[in-house]
Amino acid sequence: MDAPPADAAATGSHDPHADLGPALAGALAAIAPLRARGGRLHLTVSLPVDHRRLQAHFSDAQGRSGWDRALFERLGGRDGAGYGDSRRLGAAIEPLFNDIADRQRGLFVQDFLIDTPSQPVPDDPDGENVFDEIELCIPAGLRWQTEGESFALELDAPVRLPARCRAFWVAHSNTALTWHLSLELAYRHGHRDYYALSMLQKAVSPTEGTAWLLDDPECALQVRSRLGGADAPAQTFMDWLQTRFDGHFRHLAGAVAGLLAGRGIELPAARALGRPWALLLPEGETPARGGRLPATPLSQLGARVVCLLEDPWFFALLSPDIRTGLRDFARPAPARDADAPLHRRYREGDLTPERLPPAQLDYYFLSGFFQNIVDFLRQDVSEIKDGTDPIYPPADQADGDSHFLVYATQSVIYEVVAASRSLEVGRGWIGTCPYLFLVHLMTLHNELLVRRYETMVRALIDRLEGDGLLDGEAAPGSGIYATSLAEDAFDAFRRFRIETFAGIAKHRYFNVLRYDTERAFYDSVEAVRGIAQREAYWAGVVGELERTIDDLRGNEAKKSERFVGRVLFYVAFLGLLQLVYQLVDAGVDGQWLKFKLDLFATAVFATLMLVLLHARGLLVWRRLGRRRVRRWGRKPDRAAVDRRPARPDRHENR
Repeated sequence: MDAPPADAAATGSHDPHADLGPALAGALAAIAPLRARGGRLHLTVSLPVDHRRLQAHFSDAQGRSGWDRALFERLGGRDGAGYGDSRRLGAAIEPLFNDIADRQRGLFVQDFLIDTPSQPVPDDPDGENVFDEIELCIPAGLRWQTEGESFALELDAPVRLPARCRAFWVAHSNTALTWHLSLELAYRHGHRDYYALSMLQKAVSPTEGTAWLLDDPECALQVRSRLGGADAPAQTFMDWLQTRFDGHFRHLAGAVAGLLAGRGIELPAARALGRPWALLLPEGETPARGGRLPATPLSQLGARVVCLLEDPWFFALLSPDIRTGLRDFARPAPARDADAPLHRRYREGDLTPERLPPAQLDYYFLSGFFQNIVDFLRQDVSEIKDGTDPIYPPADQADGDSHFLVYATQSVIYEVVAASRSLEVGRGWIGTCPYLFLVHLMTLHNELLVRRYETMVRALIDRLEGDGLLDGEAAPGSGIYATSLAEDAFDAFRRFRIETFAGIAKHRYFNVLRYDTERAFYDSVEAVRGIAQREAYWAGVVGELERTIDDLRGNEAKKSERFVGRVLFYVAFLGLLQLVYQLVDAGVDGQWLKFKLDLFATAVFATLMLVLLHARGLLVWRRLGRRRVRRWGRKPDRAAVDRRPARPDRHENR
């Protein structure tokens, strides 16, 4: 699928760089032939399926689940034929993964590549593992919203982009599953294809008021399958995606059911009748009548994307020597709608090379594309420089030392290359560069674990709040906490720690990449997505809660010790008093004298025990007085209080 050449309108016949300054104009003129070659986009969408839903889905009527790592080994072909072409897929890609990563260092972390059904393209060496060839149709009428205003652009015709589709599964060590769909398509350097690529990205994350791309029946992004025949009906992008996922999951589930039957686990037949896409939906979202699924944006389903632009022209434009020389750009002004002052419309004629220098349009597009912004024409030069500043290589690295440029957002990793040997080796199987995909896979896996960890911490907090242990009025020492509640909280923390290790800690990837380049790349992506920061934040929350619970347990333990001490003193007091009675009975015959001696002995020993209790800190006179006042509803004698000598300020004696 070679990139189509740019047409004459896209290249222009005059000097398009004259207003950029002599130095920059000369540098752009030297690389201008690269623009006519076009480029190729490799876009991979990764959708996670939660391991708990998979375990429930593959459970029998007795609740026994066979969804485990032993099953993955069978599917991946580690001990037999495997599922589909999984053995060949693993044999082709695993060595490339191991070239740049020592994954054996992660003792508990192991992932498996699992194939999907494919339809190899005849007589095409690049047609390996292809399951469909489609034509993406981006509507001519484009619209978006930003900063409280609406914008529109009417192209002279819809944009049609042929794309080759590959897909595969990755089974993770924590038994989660991710489905990876790769689209490979060629594009030209011109405003029509630039807006088409921007709208394709919006189909994954429909920000800026572009949700109409998913569900508007009149202007949604359309897909027509070329392998389905000339008469195949067009589908919306979401309908096509859901249908393909359902088909791949059902095919895999059939193989899983056969393997589990051999282990004595029979799955209910009714499970096969549902829509597998529902496994991806948030809790509470279900298919509507007729089985139609909601067009929930992929970004809300936890999708992560990796975009590889194989484009010598873009790679040259983004070199520091050229990019840092940018100065003021021409800015096409959209016309205002007389009937709607907040609605503006761009004219396609203002985007032609005669009105807007091609290199300027290209910088506008790249800066917007790397930030998922379709409103890219309203950027100034400083915003373009910031938007095209890569996270790798770092600014202090000499120009020419890197053969790729990396950009990242919260949900997308972008890489720009002029050419890539590893891409050519891996694209036939997974549709992208294996080295780039491994970093994407590791960060995706870690992000899923952190998201699960956040859920567990919130559940723990809800549990403690439900028990009243996080009540702001229940401070330690107030006597509100019960020993049983503190012990329950300790047990909850103990279970939380065990679950955290079993479900999170032992499955986390750390930086096992072999080379400085990939290690720096990996760390930069994790930093952009805030994976380590989020993990550290929630670990701090858990640490504070644990210290609070430890304080509560310590407080309850002290209260218990004091209670036991009081009981022992009372027992000793009664024992000594009984001894006194016996001595009085033995030495005195007169009853009245005996009674007076008994009463005197009782008072002496009571006074002695109270003094001992006070000396041990088990009885405080002031607290006892306050309790007496509260009990009988009496107010202390203010005159008596005023007559008490003033206590010296402790700070004056320092």
